[in-house]
Amino acid sequence: MVSEPAVRVAWGIVLALSPRLVLRRCPRTPSTPAGRMVVRALGVRHVLQGITTARDAVPPGWSAVPDALHAASMAGLALRSDRWRAAALGDCCVACAFALASLQAARRGRQRSAGRGPAG
Repeated sequence: MVSEPAVRVAWGIVLALSPRLVLRRCPRTPSTPAGRMVVRALGVRHVLQGITTARDAVPPGWSAVPDALHAASMAGLALRSDRWRAAALGDCCVACAFALASLQAARRGRQRSAGRGPAG
């Protein structure tokens, strides 16, 4: 099974290296220099967040916080902008999926820890 951090890093690399390709897949979304810069920045954030999570620098559930905040901001953008609606909705769905995957990983980790019992 592929880990959430590995998928996140891979997705981040796609965003950082191919923002035009990503924007081209979003109907009615222009591939402007500013738009490509935002997609690249998001890609870098995903790579850094994936590496941080993979190294257990933060608890897995905490990784859901920036994703939930990002999803909320994308939902707001989708409501307010016809121009960016398709890209924002797509990104909102991806952010929600990553947030849920982070919470699921945290839950699995707690269940494994509870099954071990006290260290003795």
